[in-house]
Amino acid sequence: MKKIKRKILAFGYWLLVIGLLFYTRFVGLNWGLPYPMHPDERNMAVAVQRLNCEISNLEFRVLNFKECFNPHFFAYGQLPLYLAYFLIWVWRGFYDVGRMIISYDEAIMALRIISAFSSIFSALIMIKILKIITNKKKENFWWLLIIIFSPFFIQFSHFGTTEALLMFFYLLLIYFCLLILKENIAIKRFIFLASLVSGLSLATKVSSLVYFFLPILTIFLIKDKNIYQKIFFIGYFLGEALVFFLIFSPHNIISWSEFISALRYESAVALGKMPVFYTKQFDYSLPIVFQLIKVIPAALGMIGFIGLIGLIRFIGKRERKIIFLVLAFFLYFLPNALIYVKWTRFLAPIFPLILIFGILFLESLKIKKVIRIIIIIFAILPGIGYLSIYQNSDVRFEASEWIFKNIRQSSYILSETANVVDLPIIPPKLRNLNLNQIINRNYQIFSFNFYDLDQNKSLQKELAHHLNKAEYIIVPSRRIFANYTCFWPEKKDDLFLRLTYDKSRCEDLKKRFPYLNRYYQDLFSGRLGFEKVVEFSSYPKISFFGKTLLEFPDEQAEETWTVFDHPVIRVYKRVKRW
Repeated sequence: MKKIKRKILAFGYWLLVIGLLFYTRFVGLNWGLPYPMHPDERNMAVAVQRLNCEISNLEFRVLNFKECFNPHFFAYGQLPLYLAYFLIWVWRGFYDVGRMIISYDEAIMALRIISAFSSIFSALIMIKILKIITNKKKENFWWLLIIIFSPFFIQFSHFGTTEALLMFFYLLLIYFCLLILKENIAIKRFIFLASLVSGLSLATKVSSLVYFFLPILTIFLIKDKNIYQKIFFIGYFLGEALVFFLIFSPHNIISWSEFISALRYESAVALGKMPVFYTKQFDYSLPIVFQLIKVIPAALGMIGFIGLIGLIRFIGKRERKIIFLVLAFFLYFLPNALIYVKWTRFLAPIFPLILIFGILFLESLKIKKVIRIIIIIFAILPGIGYLSIYQNSDVRFEASEWIFKNIRQSSYILSETANVVDLPIIPPKLRNLNLNQIINRNYQIFSFNFYDLDQNKSLQKELAHHLNKAEYIIVPSRRIFANYTCFWPEKKDDLFLRLTYDKSRCEDLKKRFPYLNRYYQDLFSGRLGFEKVVEFSSYPKISFFGKTLLEFPDEQAEETWTVFDHPVIRVYKRVKRW
């Protein structure tokens, strides 16, 4: 009878865990559709739509391999694109492979499902890693709570991009390496598994070449093999990994010139050699400090700081498993922290490691159970709050609905370009309600190129014309004012600016972009003749019966953390002539 009760309790326990994992990763997975809210996700979805290999006659059976399943997109590898294509093919009942016409929504959902499942598998692998490190046979439930309600896991699960997949591969490699170090797996099996995962990661994104150092390092740490055997195993691992890479991302070789061209472009952007509008937030940014202040707190919350404390504490440990984890962290962190671009996604593979260090640190503390519970509650609150972004309507839909209801017909509206979608857009819930009334608003909307304002005199004259006629101004996100000026719409503590950027930043921006700085300063201060009438935000929050109990404003975090799924939108109305 006791065994039956234990089995029932165990079943209920794992049902709860799997239920929470699936809910947090899949709730609101269709957010933003049918609009392309995330540029990387949009590019990948379009690439999936291109994947076909129709053979029309016998002559083409000696076929043009360069076009067969060629995505003509090489910012990432083909593995996630082929996985998405495969999912759609299965969903359609294994019909028309090579000839499918894929809709944008289908491609997006397939990519997001891959991310959601990758996140679930990552959580399970983390538990196995923690068991190896702690030598425990059973996990603590609070480990799972911290992992399940981690903001970065929740966000990346909802992005049809490569981050969740790359996190999973990095964790899987670490797990296999720990198994061989613990002598729980044979060397030949380890090399096969490590080469498979390394090849898959490289087929996902070429920058994951750094992953290869983990198995190489592990082979050198194996005790019962001499140097010649180790060199042989490393060569075998590299050769096998290359084979898997070519199988799952063949067009990196078949379409070599396209691949190299894309690689050069992406490298130039990442290193700051090619200035583009979407990397301006990194001008004057301080390496490592930027990530510590603008990336890790938003992505991990309080457990991020606890994890970094744990990392520092474990650096001096001599246990091989801990040494390996520390090396795995710095192996990925340092090269990505020191380059010009410091996007949140560039650190994605090591976020789970920070969680692991945080959990290990809490495990090592000799504190009362009540204090531990309080810490855990505060650690999971940001993740619980982050779910609200996907549980509620997209903030751009809310803003658009307000615009349709409150701004009169034919109004002259000035907005900003390069924000993925131009507002207003038709919210899904209004698409079949009074559609003619919405469409016939006939707003005069001008999506203005503010990025080149200071370099182009004709744009300066054009802006004066728009400002003279505009009845409303929409600031659809922080992408321009936060990167080209030091002015914010509301008075905000500039401590973040002082700590994360060179002290010369604000003065230099005023000199380099005087028109832009004057425009935003005058707009936000009211001197331009406009006042803010409404602001729409979708900050992570915890609500109860419609009342917000706790909110986590994160607009000042690294830009891509907020602008894709929860930007802040501000609408200004003319109150006097300029």
